[in-house]
Amino acid sequence: MGTISAAVVGAGSQGRVHGLGYTQAPGVSLVALADVDVGVAGALAAELGGPQVHGDYREMLRTHRPDVVSVCTPPAWHPDVVREAAAAGVRAVHCEKPLALSYGEALHLAAIAQDAGMRLTVNLQRRLDPLHRQAREWIAQGEIGEVVSIEGYCPNLFDWGAHIVDLILFHRGDAAPQWVMGQIDVTLQRYVYGAFVETSSLTQIGWSDGVRAVISTGREPDNPVLNLENNLGLLVQGTRGRVDLRGARCVVRRFGKDDLVRETPYETDTRRWDRGVDPAITAGTAEAVGDLCASLTTGHRPALDVEYALRGAELVFATYESSRSRRRVPLPLDRLDNALLSGLAEGYWSPTGELRSTY
Repeated sequence: MGTISAAVVGAGSQGRVHGLGYTQAPGVSLVALADVDVGVAGALAAELGGPQVHGDYREMLRTHRPDVVSVCTPPAWHPDVVREAAAAGVRAVHCEKPLALSYGEALHLAAIAQDAGMRLTVNLQRRLDPLHRQAREWIAQGEIGEVVSIEGYCPNLFDWGAHIVDLILFHRGDAAPQWVMGQIDVTLQRYVYGAFVETSSLTQIGWSDGVRAVISTGREPDNPVLNLENNLGLLVQGTRGRVDLRGARCVVRRFGKDDLVRETPYETDTRRWDRGVDPAITAGTAEAVGDLCASLTTGHRPALDVEYALRGAELVFATYESSRSRRRVPLPLDRLDNALLSGLAEGYWSPTGELRSTY
């Protein structure tokens, strides 16, 4: 097997995580980094073993013609980079979440990749976490009986919510929901990675078997500090017990039985964060890019295929549409815009002040 060449667009924190992932993947060579801030890119290149640095990702694509490209820019730039990568003959793209600023744009990017014969994956790496894999296995084995409901919470729906909705689908065996009902609050001009997001929200998701999921966002909305332990979690309720997933710990509480406790290899209270990055994110991303690169040789479907991201994006944008139209939204979603942004332009929301989070 020949060496697969890889490149990263965007040299921020996630660009570093992706770059580290490629350096750990067998048979893969990280050949280039691109960022408008060549100083930042140069510092990262030195850490990663010296891939070439470019200030223009188009120039990088023309010069190196990499097999695989990671897109680690703010979401507004994802469409341009994915389109240019497809036009340059890139064989696979691994994109950071969220994939796009609207549901229609997300579908369009998937179509571009399909038409070009290019693999497209999205970094919803938490479904690769050993903790969630173990929890899903326990749930499937009936440790808590039949699933009745799922509760999730996170800081915002558009960005962190991409993980929460994906994990809810993951723990439901990726069964397709039937409808979404949601309400959003837009008190603040709140931005995450340059994208306008809701101040807080409530989402209810329904399946044909009667199972319901509820997601709440906006805990501590005026505090941009990332806190995985307090601001990201799932509670899966069953007929004979529940699964509590928070941070690095999974607890299965079975009615009338002892609890089962499962932790990832690092301890919950003493885990080491590297430059502000959760080690679970680094490990999951490394597995994701390694799997994508391997798929170019084996032909298997990548573990984080874009279809998973599209299913999650549908739930996020359906929540926004439900709030705008004041109705329960049936799925599949037939509105292709971002109702949060459209509603803002149409005067549905009147935010004040400004809060920018970059995590």
